[in-house]
Amino acid sequence: MNATMRNAVRFWIVPLLLYSAAFVAMTWPLVLRFNTHWWADDGDGLQNYWNLWWVNKAVTELHQHPWHTHWLHYPHGVTLLGQTMNPFNGFMGLFLLRFLNLVQLYNVVVAFSFVVAGLTACWLAYDVTRSYRGALLAGWVFTFSAHHWAHAEGHMQMTSLEWMPLFLLFWRRALREPTRIHGAAAAISLFYVILCDYYYFFFCVLAAAIMAAWHASLDIDFPQRFREKYGRAALSFGVVSALTWGLLAGSLLLSTKLDPFTFGHPPGEFSLDLPALIIPGGHWRFASLTAWYWDALPAVRHEHSVHLGLGLFTLLGCAWAIGRKAIVQSEARRELWLWTLLFVAFTVLALGPGLRVWGKPVGAFPLPYAILERLVPPLAMGGVPVRMMAMVTLAASVLAAWGLELLLRQRPSRRWWALPVLVVLLIEHLPDRIPYSLPPVDGYVWALRDLPGKDGVLDLAHEERPPLYLYFQTIYDKPQAFGYISRYPRSVKINNNRILRKIRLEQWDRVYPEHRLRWLVLRPGSMVDRRFPGARRVYGGPDAEIFDMAQAAPLVRPPR
Repeated sequence: MNATMRNAVRFWIVPLLLYSAAFVAMTWPLVLRFNTHWWADDGDGLQNYWNLWWVNKAVTELHQHPWHTHWLHYPHGVTLLGQTMNPFNGFMGLFLLRFLNLVQLYNVVVAFSFVVAGLTACWLAYDVTRSYRGALLAGWVFTFSAHHWAHAEGHMQMTSLEWMPLFLLFWRRALREPTRIHGAAAAISLFYVILCDYYYFFFCVLAAAIMAAWHASLDIDFPQRFREKYGRAALSFGVVSALTWGLLAGSLLLSTKLDPFTFGHPPGEFSLDLPALIIPGGHWRFASLTAWYWDALPAVRHEHSVHLGLGLFTLLGCAWAIGRKAIVQSEARRELWLWTLLFVAFTVLALGPGLRVWGKPVGAFPLPYAILERLVPPLAMGGVPVRMMAMVTLAASVLAAWGLELLLRQRPSRRWWALPVLVVLLIEHLPDRIPYSLPPVDGYVWALRDLPGKDGVLDLAHEERPPLYLYFQTIYDKPQAFGYISRYPRSVKINNNRILRKIRLEQWDRVYPEHRLRWLVLRPGSMVDRRFPGARRVYGGPDAEIFDMAQAAPLVRPPR
């Protein structure tokens, strides 16, 4: 076997098979429902199911870009620049939907994210540490982390973290071996990151800035020789960036300036609670054992299940305790310090604007995140500092690769300590089962699908479960009023309030002429057709009633 084949086996086939088998084993029997249910809940999972449907519809049927739609919040439409749309997965679906249905596509995307995240983290760790067995562990630690499992329940955009390690790999190479190819590769991989999630994009930019500053501080000739040494790579990165992620990031900032979004999370509630680094959270396989802790934390358990665990911290300790003596090369020592700096910096930022311990604020002093939020105002659109644990976990996985390699190089009496450490690491990262969903479809949805034309739908039959409307739209294929999206521009909220006012006053006769919403869906027994002559009932069932409001006229009351 020649060197090319050997490298292909070591760095492609083995990691892919390892992480694929591990994913199937850790989620069993989820794979048995690949064709029948999508691997997510029926909340935000429905929104991401719609995202896949919409990208395909926009590109292949409507022949437009997917970042704006009139099929939600009809007839005015809404920008989807602030939506957690993860269009990378939708674009991947343009090809896969020729062979798969939407349910199967959703499951392929989830599995792809876990397997490829392990693969790219493995590449990054090997590039830094030159330890193959350590790199395989790093890929496992990163992709099967608590943060990753927690968001697999319904946050497809947060599940799609596979391009973060790839960007840092090419960015590192661009700093060490500045060529046009490395600069362009870093820009393209960063484009992949922003196509999956804005949070991850920002984390990568911040990590890149730290790495560049670190590299510049160690290069005495950096200011004088920047143009000569880094000019080609910088130009390549800048040009490709301007043509890819720069357009998307610029459009988002411009949209925010012209029509601000009205939604954001309170960062104080969605910050890292310090003991959560060690104590397994609500998505652990044995979460009932630690419910006394995580159940008392603010916000939702998806955000606070971010533990690294004692096993991983033991490997981090080995990286430093043994590495200080064992690593003799100055370059390797600098790498150890750099990844430790990234680990510490993002951990501190994940703590949010103020320190919290056991769910309670500790001290009144502000933390660096409060300063960062002032320096970068768009952060207010998110407000979830704890999600920086994605970068913390990536840095920890690289350090763990070092720790394992250094531990295995010890004399046999010490080398065997690696086994219990890995067992503890495995137990601490066993996930709770990913939910699977396929909500039942009410009869009126099929009736809407069979109605002629593409007139707007005002569906009020499931007001308590807005994500269902997105799922139903993928079946009846008509524009709808309102729509469950991540961030609403101010103008959309104003337009929605006009429709809501008519609903409160039961001015159904004005809905179609003023807002072009022809099909009105209400719970049974609404009697709309009697109150408004011309409103024709086109479906009446135990789940809902559909009225054609195209010719509805207000009830004329006789004069007194």
